[in-house]
Amino acid sequence: MNSSRNKYLIKNTLVFILGNLGSKLISFFLIPLYTNALTTTQYGTADLVTTVSTVAVPILTLNICESVMRFALDKNADTRQITQIGTNIFLIGCIIGLLIIPICSCFEQISQYSALVYFYVISLAASQLYLCDLRGKELLLQYSIGNILHTLMIAIFNILFLMVFKQGIQGYLLAYILSNVITTVYAIYVGKGYKSFGFRKVNKSLLVNMAKYSIVLIPNSFMWWIMNSSDRIMVSSMVGIAANGIYAVSYKLPTLVSTLTAIFNQAWSYSAIKEKGALDENEYNNRVFKMLITIVMTIGIGLMTFIKPFLKVYVTPEYFSAWEYTPFLIIGCVYLTMGTFMGTSYTVHKDSFGYLFSGMFGAVLNVILNFLLIPVIEVYGAAIATCISYMCVFCFRLIHTRKYITYKVNNIPFACGTVILILSGALMFWNSAFGVAFQIVLFIVYLCLVSKVWLPMIKKAAKALKWKKR
Repeated sequence: MNSSRNKYLIKNTLVFILGNLGSKLISFFLIPLYTNALTTTQYGTADLVTTVSTVAVPILTLNICESVMRFALDKNADTRQITQIGTNIFLIGCIIGLLIIPICSCFEQISQYSALVYFYVISLAASQLYLCDLRGKELLLQYSIGNILHTLMIAIFNILFLMVFKQGIQGYLLAYILSNVITTVYAIYVGKGYKSFGFRKVNKSLLVNMAKYSIVLIPNSFMWWIMNSSDRIMVSSMVGIAANGIYAVSYKLPTLVSTLTAIFNQAWSYSAIKEKGALDENEYNNRVFKMLITIVMTIGIGLMTFIKPFLKVYVTPEYFSAWEYTPFLIIGCVYLTMGTFMGTSYTVHKDSFGYLFSGMFGAVLNVILNFLLIPVIEVYGAAIATCISYMCVFCFRLIHTRKYITYKVNNIPFACGTVILILSGALMFWNSAFGVAFQIVLFIVYLCLVSKVWLPMIKKAAKALKWKKR
């Protein structure tokens, strides 16, 4: 059982790595293109448009993509009916979404892009829906290829519209719209979603259950949007749009922590659902959780150590000051990742209210801290508010998920990782060779402390490679 469950988790993780890591790396290396092709003000405006759009999608579609994925994973699920329900709700959302155009026209900064914002939202909703359809049908390889295709198209169209045609913000949005459309067509084709199109009779009971699950997640999505993105709107209004452009870049790098571990968390959700009710469910969850803590702390401390010298070659000089906000955001993203892992328990038990309560708690705290801190310490206030709210969501879920799994944090990877992570962040503000050297020493010390966790993983990987060569 242990062998088969581990193989299942490893297989799914590798498939998600194929799609997510490749696509995220492309996105990561697009930042220099954006910072060269767009001014801080232009990039701040473009980021503001995409930020607002991400919250419009779940509202217009009732967040139905989450239900499409989760309900399709149930035994004997009628995936054709599930996809049809998702498609019908999406089409209704397209009609209601036309209100976006007059709403955007009321805001001077984005009024000229009103139509593009509408098509961006609709195309984003479509790509999310049908990629989730692939995940629900466990077509994970096709899902991963879809992610790579999406990001590759974004890169190609951005180079074309920003570097060749010099289209600025309009080109940036067009690149994303076309990429979303191409990804949607691909996902519908490989997932045979087109077989669900039409006026086939809808299972009303299934529709109600799916709607109940997803509608509760709408405010949850909004709460996470508040924590992830509202600070950018507040920075734009309280400090300036150019400051938001720099803050947006500072946010990109720390999210590498949650991005890399999100790959694992996606694969883990399938294993967690499969292991529901197992005799050693609690023990198995904690073994995997301890491994995740080690990985995420290592990535976080590593980023703290090398991010400043990297930024010198990664972005233009006007964006270099972004490093000042990264220590707080890295710490926050580390705790967000661990909280996301614990949140899998909500998915397993279809407890959308658990997601809602934890998200609401973090969002309210984030907004309060933003209003208190940004007027006093400007962009630092947004970064600190995000860090604290992420850490508090982690603590909330640690306690709240005990009704399902008792997650243990009384171990060396967590305790030592937290101390070294904070110390390393403080050392970033010591602008000398001694500060960098001290950071490197701390990084090595942590690697030694958690060697019992990562050394066995390396040995297993080495054995697997030797076996394949034979």
